[in-house]
Amino acid sequence: MSNFKLAGTARRYLFAILCIILLFSYLAACGGGDRKNPTETVAGSTPEPVSTEALAVTGALKIGVNEERLYEITSTDIKRWMPGWANVDPAHLRLTLRGQAQPVWISTQGKDFSMIFYGIQSDSRYTDENIYMLAGGVDGDPLFMEEKQLPEANSSALESFLTKIRFEENKVYAPQVIDGDHLFWLSLPGRKTQDFEVDLQKIASGSGRLCVSIWGSTESPVEYDHHLVISLNGQKLMDEKWDGAGRRMLVADIPAGMLKDGKNMVLLEVPGDTSAAAEINFVDWIEIDYPRQAEADNDFLAFDITNQMAGSPLHLGEFGEPIVVVDVTVPTETVRFTGSTAGNDLIFLGEAGHRYMAAGRKGFARPAHLTPVAFSPDLRAPDAGADYVVIGPHDLLQPLSPLLEWRGSQGLKVISIPLDAVYDQFNEGMPEPEAIRELMTYAAKSWHPAPRYLLLVGDATYDPRGYISPPEANRLPVFFVQTDFGGETASDALLGDVNGDRLPDLAIGRIPAQNADQVRIIVEKILAYEQSSAVEDWRAKVLAIADGQETSFKSDAQTFLDGFTAPYQGMLYAPEAGVKDAPEKIRSYFDEGYGIIAYFGHGSIKMWGKDRIFMAEDVSSLSNLARLPVIINMTCLTGFFIHPKVVSLMETLLFYDQGGAVAMLAPTSLTLPSSQSYLSQALTDVMMQNPTATLGEVFLQAQGMVPAGDAGAREVLLTFLLFGDPALMLGFK
Repeated sequence: MSNFKLAGTARRYLFAILCIILLFSYLAACGGGDRKNPTETVAGSTPEPVSTEALAVTGALKIGVNEERLYEITSTDIKRWMPGWANVDPAHLRLTLRGQAQPVWISTQGKDFSMIFYGIQSDSRYTDENIYMLAGGVDGDPLFMEEKQLPEANSSALESFLTKIRFEENKVYAPQVIDGDHLFWLSLPGRKTQDFEVDLQKIASGSGRLCVSIWGSTESPVEYDHHLVISLNGQKLMDEKWDGAGRRMLVADIPAGMLKDGKNMVLLEVPGDTSAAAEINFVDWIEIDYPRQAEADNDFLAFDITNQMAGSPLHLGEFGEPIVVVDVTVPTETVRFTGSTAGNDLIFLGEAGHRYMAAGRKGFARPAHLTPVAFSPDLRAPDAGADYVVIGPHDLLQPLSPLLEWRGSQGLKVISIPLDAVYDQFNEGMPEPEAIRELMTYAAKSWHPAPRYLLLVGDATYDPRGYISPPEANRLPVFFVQTDFGGETASDALLGDVNGDRLPDLAIGRIPAQNADQVRIIVEKILAYEQSSAVEDWRAKVLAIADGQETSFKSDAQTFLDGFTAPYQGMLYAPEAGVKDAPEKIRSYFDEGYGIIAYFGHGSIKMWGKDRIFMAEDVSSLSNLARLPVIINMTCLTGFFIHPKVVSLMETLLFYDQGGAVAMLAPTSLTLPSSQSYLSQALTDVMMQNPTATLGEVFLQAQGMVPAGDAGAREVLLTFLLFGDPALMLGFK
């Protein structure tokens, strides 16, 4: 995005507005067994959390859960995935979620058994699955569901209850949102109307409520910034105006008789009649509370007892026998009701404020997946240690073998770690970036040697749950940080924060690959770059390119060049604004050969300069495979690798197999040139003072010279990332 020297507050905010507009333009598109004879269960105090080390003794099984339900796994399931548990005593199995023991009900029939538990949805930004771990033979008792007798209830019972259903799609990314989710259903500007079809089943008589979650992204000095009219099935429910940007909950009562069984139509209209220059609303979700018949769907029903229902039993119907009812109000204290549940209905008296689930014989859900926990390699082994740590999915680690052998030959102790092992041993199986940081924090204290380099292999996305992203875009997660101008963006720096100051403590690089072929390309580039025996004079040549749109860019580029002394040779290319032949000229510089190419100026995801002086489309004409530079981007967004559909300029240059770059320093957000200059100047200082330092060491030492107390500079530290191998031996010493 745009970068320029600012003189005063007015230019600063003009810059912010222009950046945000351009950023949004790029991002837009952009079966159960017999349970009549359960084993005896014992209720007691909650057991202590189970450590990962304890699980490793006998192995463990990961259970993926992607919705709130009562789940069942059978002894057959368990023995299939854990053959060593062929004769396991179910009374010794222990279920945990994020290390916390979870209540279970064991039902036996001969030598077979089933385990029933309450599974909750994940609230993680990174996955829609919660990972439960099942361990056998660990210290401590399992946690069994408490049992209570069914409360007595008369036959005069309610036939319906109030339920809530949410309708939500996540299609539009809004990085500027500060509070809550960044993914929205759609954008609804002024003078636009949008229909939403919502399906409701088993409606009973009575009134309801509609709630629409909106994020208003615009504001102005006029009295009203937003005006929204909501209708349901052709009848107006509410007409509301409000001021200011941010989240807004619009709530309207639904009169009795307005809702229909089946399809209902919610209409949102933005009349566009405010005096605001622009009005944009993002629709997040629609919720409807409505009275629902207390009948099972597919032998299952979840329901809440409200204060209005207190003391009145509920008639549960349409179940297959026997019916199991569980109080799930507190997930770690679930209670199963025992007693007579024969027949396909039940009169149940619940407590106000409690949530319950009822299931017949076929109403228990099956887990999304079962997988053995990855305890190899043992990352807590007493002899663990490595200078050079590589983490990635199995398929992306395989083509790294030549590079790992090369690093080993250079005297580095190398370890390659499958991503699943990191998740399982340091984050209870949850696929979140915290797992990598926890590993590196542990390794810094306990490994000998402690890691010096961390190479991450795999692409990431701002949509890790996969609403709009293909699976290949989410190979290795990244931390998200909030920035001043760009809003939310990606930061690998926090993965290497081992002392808690939110700054990297080791040299980190990422190969943002989606597939093995991309990894192969960059590995071949690195090896060719380092193993060349020819005298490479071009590697001591430094090219600085300045965008002609601002004179300050030329000054910054020249200052960068002035920091180099012999044997380095500097060259400045500063085309005038509006020049047409810049792409051809820059391509000729690539082919001529420069060890370092640095760009200063406006930038966006796919290009340098407002004049498009170099774009991702120009990379395919390069033929500099024998002369690969390290590219430094003192601009904005060219390293925004988390877009699920747009391939950044950085990725294009890195994975081009006929040339491009061997490594890149590139930003994932918008920052000011005055903040970027701290880093560019530090880079030249480090390279001159430490001529034998690797690329990652140069970058890490330079980061240490940037004043982290300055807000803008700190954002540079978080959002300028190294793409490539941090142990790259620079060829221009």
